Amino acid sequence: MSGQNKIGLFFGFLAGGILAVFSKSPPRLGVRDFKQAEFGISTQRLGIRFTEKIREVFRFKWLKKY
Repeated sequence: MSGQNKIGLFFGFLAGGILAVFSKSPPRLGVRDFKQAEFGISTQRLGIRFTEKIREVFRFKWLKKY
């Protein structure tokens, strides 16, 4: 390694350390945040009516999810 590479490596390491110490971490998510993000989808409110044919297509995915 040449002298310039060692100096750049040192400054890069120093900058990374300073950023790690003074950077803000995102706030932790709580139960309230998850409940707010989760929304119930009502097909009636969307104006969609599920026929038996549509139910048969999605039934496997619903059963797999639960």
